[in-house]
Amino acid sequence: MLTAILIALIIYLVVVTRSNIRLPHPGLQATVDIFKMATLKDEHVISMAREFINYSDRNNQIASSSDYHAMRLFALTDKYVSINGVNLNFKVYMGSTINAFAAADGSIRVYSGLMDVMTDDELMAIIGHELGHISNNDTIGFMRKAYMTSAAKNMLSAAGGIVGELTNSQLGSIAEQLAGAKFSQGQEYGADDFSLGFLIRNGYDPYGMANALDKISKIAEAGGAKGHDVAQMFSTHPDTLQRAKRMRIKASALIGK
Repeated sequence: MLTAILIALIIYLVVVTRSNIRLPHPGLQATVDIFKMATLKDEHVISMAREFINYSDRNNQIASSSDYHAMRLFALTDKYVSINGVNLNFKVYMGSTINAFAAADGSIRVYSGLMDVMTDDELMAIIGHELGHISNNDTIGFMRKAYMTSAAKNMLSAAGGIVGELTNSQLGSIAEQLAGAKFSQGQEYGADDFSLGFLIRNGYDPYGMANALDKISKIAEAGGAKGHDVAQMFSTHPDTLQRAKRMRIKASALIGK
């Protein structure tokens, strides 16, 4: 009963009065952080995303401007400067990972391993997909959820729960969550649809997304270290082959085939 009253008081202080309070017990402070996060405006979440990207850039090898991958990405993306009023920036992370991701601040990071297996049309389809996540506000939702998850872990740890004490900063926790980022089926389909429109508007192959998804599926099926990594990474996504089939049908319908 006392705990319920205390939580109600915390909710009142944070949500109603917007008080900036600090509590001596880390578990209770994590509860405050969760409720504060739920009331944050989008611009605050974007600022948090920018802080995360700075952390991520420091902990990855960024391709130099003279590197082939960086020059290729620049040539393909230089004209795309903003979306929904959010400024875009693109960088290449050197590594064998076959992946790309977007953050709520407009940052898009592409791994050189992905670039090595994709044609320009397929690569732009994936970039269009990431732009879709930004345009549809999926990335803001992810950042808010990732922070709340970190706060909840802090609370369980402080309370002696099943989650051990965090050994990384919240930024490290967010990076870990991003590596296995799980958007809903609706969000993934929405980003796929955005990508299709993006490809058609900008003169790329409308089947770029379908072809990229087929290629990712084949890499996963081939096995080996790379195939295992891809299969594990995309295990949180809707069925890759089903997405490819869906995009092929939609592309054919739009171009009249």
